Amino acid sequence: MNVISEEVQTFVNGYDLETNLISAIIYSSQDRTKILDLDYREQITKEAKVEYLTSKNGQTKVYSPSFDMIAYTKQ
Repeated sequence: MNVISEEVQTFVNGYDLETNLISAIIYSSQDRTKILDLDYREQITKEAKVEYLTSKNGQTKVYSPSFDMIAYTKQ
């Protein structure tokens, strides 16, 4: 979810939250054709400065302050 615009993207797959967050960042703000480019994903991961957070109910969330996006699982 983009924290500012509240735009939500849903991924149904077996990937972890960080991987899905990086995919969402690339999909929403970068060149979508590079979504499978591992070098490009690594570059975005460095720029994203990913942080792991735990909510009050114990749910793990992954946040990128650089892109103001957060990833979490629906419960």
